[in-house]
Amino acid sequence: MLAAALSLAACAEAGGPQSDAEEQAAVLAPYSGMAVVPPSADPDQLLGLSGDDIAAKLGKPTLIRRDGDAEVWQYRRVRCVLDLFLYGSRKQVEHVDLRDRGDATDEAVQACFQQMLETPPDST
Repeated sequence: MLAAALSLAACAEAGGPQSDAEEQAAVLAPYSGMAVVPPSADPDQLLGLSGDDIAAKLGKPTLIRRDGDAEVWQYRRVRCVLDLFLYGSRKQVEHVDLRDRGDATDEAVQACFQQMLETPPDST
């Protein structure tokens, strides 16, 4: 057992000493292959908002479809489509669907949604 402990200690020394900060940075470093979605690009932030709130944030939808007491508001851009499902007497968003319009990457779709938030269409 002592030999195993000494062997482990020797392996740790071979890589050189690391400070606690260096070890913590290595553990907390994000995987470089993962797309990091800025919080503002998360379409779930629209959940619970009223139709008036959505119109103020995104402008006039490209299409509104009514089905019973539900409404689907659709916003289209070149690379993505955003569908918002509003229910109830106050017409609040209860479901969000953001998808590509062809072969756009996940990053392109997120960027498209971010652009929707930053530059809504003319609401006139």
